[in-house]
Amino acid sequence: MLSLMHGPLLRVLTAVGLAVWAAAVVMAQPGLSGPVAVDFFAAGPDGSVFDLRADEVSLKVDGRARQVRSLRYISLPTGDSAGVPVEPAPELEPPYGSNVTEPSGRWVTIIVDHESIRAGAEKNTMAAAVRMVNSLGPRDRVSYVTMPNGGLEVDFTTDHEKVTSALKRFVGRASREPTDQDRSCRSRLLLNSIRDLIDGMASLEGPKTIVLLSSGLLNPRRDAPADRPPGPCEIRLVYFQEVAQAATMARAHLFVVQPDDLFVENARTSFVDVTASRFASSDADRAGLESLAGVTGGEFHRIVGPDDNTLMRSVRAMSGYYIATFEPERGERNGFAHRVEVTVARERVRVRTRPELVIPRLAATNASKAPGDMLRDGAVYMGLPLRTVALASAGDQGTVKVLAILEPVESGVTLSSAVFGLIDSRDRLVVQWTANERELAGSPVITAGAVSPGPYRLRVAAIDSTGRRGTTEYDFVARLSEAGPMSISALVLGTTRDNRFAPKLVFGTDQAVVAYLEVYGTPPKPDSVTVRLEIAASPDARSLATGSPRVTAAAADRRMVTGAIPIAPLPPGDYVVRAVVSVDGRPVGRVTRTLRKTTAGQ
Repeated sequence: MLSLMHGPLLRVLTAVGLAVWAAAVVMAQPGLSGPVAVDFFAAGPDGSVFDLRADEVSLKVDGRARQVRSLRYISLPTGDSAGVPVEPAPELEPPYGSNVTEPSGRWVTIIVDHESIRAGAEKNTMAAAVRMVNSLGPRDRVSYVTMPNGGLEVDFTTDHEKVTSALKRFVGRASREPTDQDRSCRSRLLLNSIRDLIDGMASLEGPKTIVLLSSGLLNPRRDAPADRPPGPCEIRLVYFQEVAQAATMARAHLFVVQPDDLFVENARTSFVDVTASRFASSDADRAGLESLAGVTGGEFHRIVGPDDNTLMRSVRAMSGYYIATFEPERGERNGFAHRVEVTVARERVRVRTRPELVIPRLAATNASKAPGDMLRDGAVYMGLPLRTVALASAGDQGTVKVLAILEPVESGVTLSSAVFGLIDSRDRLVVQWTANERELAGSPVITAGAVSPGPYRLRVAAIDSTGRRGTTEYDFVARLSEAGPMSISALVLGTTRDNRFAPKLVFGTDQAVVAYLEVYGTPPKPDSVTVRLEIAASPDARSLATGSPRVTAAAADRRMVTGAIPIAPLPPGDYVVRAVVSVDGRPVGRVTRTLRKTTAGQ
């Protein structure tokens, strides 16, 4: 056991009464107790709405109002708003480690019903699909499939140009004179193919978007006279319901898109047209497409003209989504689908969610392991959602002091015990310590240990007051950053409460982020050390906002740096906070840390 070290940096961080701030809750894992989540999209006139509060959201499950325990917004970066390809943004270092899986992007599948779209009628629709793909974020993975008698054209990829190139080559294959049986057989096979595809996507983590491009789909119908047995192409209502069930299980949202296909019928057909018109419209098959969108809680769109951007705007409005959590009753944890309704108390905000939610069954869990055992067994415990980070500062006699910050992801959770361990590159547990009562009383939990310089993995095991168990990990390098003749600690991000610094791992409606770091070494002149604080979209991007920190000499060879950077105007997302250290006006070093900004109540 290693005794805790409470040096200057740790004293700065713990000399405050830390309040519990609202946080998010992960999707409940099958077999685990705890809250269950409903994800939904909210869009206003200007696109995705990212600042809803929990008290603005009303949730009903099976017709009964439920208290929203927490509300979390997941931001998914988008591409160019005009549908023009853009260079992907660089990946940032994770702001913390967590046993909550953060979605890296959407799974977008474009299904083209190639046997329903006529040659020549696909141009406007494919152009709209290309603009939609170009508007997606760099982390969104896209695939392209032709159905019902087609196949996988492009597997899931972040190379969006590969998908758009394939879409541009598409030529419709529909017959000019399909029979009723042809249309019925194609509709039935298409529904079954879509169901099977969505079933296969259920294991993928994160939201799924299905875009179906089709000129028509028939509603439920028999393919034989009423006094005869149904034929091989009968369309039953259950086929639509099976697609809806698959979408519920896979957390998939459907966009059903129909080309505006108007063509001249042949002379023979015109003689049986009671309107005496020789023009036919795809409206005849529109009803089935609208039914598919309705039963899945999706959207129906019709592409009109070469510049129709309805599809692109609709998909961009889903560039971020909310996770609202509630506590189900024990009898509701049955593995069945439950009816869901979500509304918001804000004008001109439209909510989209799937009509049903599956609540996992409640299974027995291992409630006997102590945190020390959980720390060493290497297993992932997800019953208690956690996040943690490790930060390096100067230690004694050549060691590096590792500041560990731990917090529950949920709001209002009290930790009863927490054990911290540092695992080296050989996968050996080299240091272990336990948080004491005073540390557990704070939120977040702040503690520290010492270790030799090098790469490590911080692993934390914790139990809350209700007995839930969780583990989480964070990879880092225990070392100071060089700054010419001096060295720099890691950058700690937080806020100010009661005129004191409080660390924070997730930022919401905060007006500013407060950055703290230490600079070690004796400069040539006492007042020659200056620091500039910046926030940017990436480590080397131009600054979006700056701050002028205060540099205080705590000793001849140690300086404490504290300063604020405004972040209120920034939309939710990940950013880089930079601290650039200069001596006599010349930059000698810098440290960075990723800041995650989300919405109110996080």
